Amino acid sequence: MERVEGSGKLGEPTRRFYRISQTIPPTRSDFTSHAEKGKRPREESAEAQRLWTGISVYDTLRRARKTAQLFPHLGLYIAELQIPLHGPIVWERTTRSFGHYTLWGDPDTLLACVTAVWSPTDTEPGEKGTE
Repeated sequence: MERVEGSGKLGEPTRRFYRISQTIPPTRSDFTSHAEKGKRPREESAEAQRLWTGISVYDTLRRARKTAQLFPHLGLYIAELQIPLHGPIVWERTTRSFGHYTLWGDPDTLLACVTAVWSPTDTEPGEKGTE
């Protein structure tokens, strides 16, 4: 695991999320929505359009890692984000995938919330395989 300096204020209440990342360290592109990248959603529904303007994240490292293993084209690394509760980033529990959330916010602001990056072989405290 590579720890990255975050920009959050000490003691500020946050919510932790995990984002699949193409690179280590993550870049702005890892936090840019498909809509902002000019990609079109597979569905034309209003809900699909709305979700397309955000980014997918998971509530646990384990869920993000499992998704990355199932869909390796998404990326191999997992970025841990600490999102301030009272900041400009909005999140919502979305889709039928358990533990999946969508975040909406500026990519640079999201990138500044990264506090750690996990490679495929890293384990976190409490995971099987840690000492």
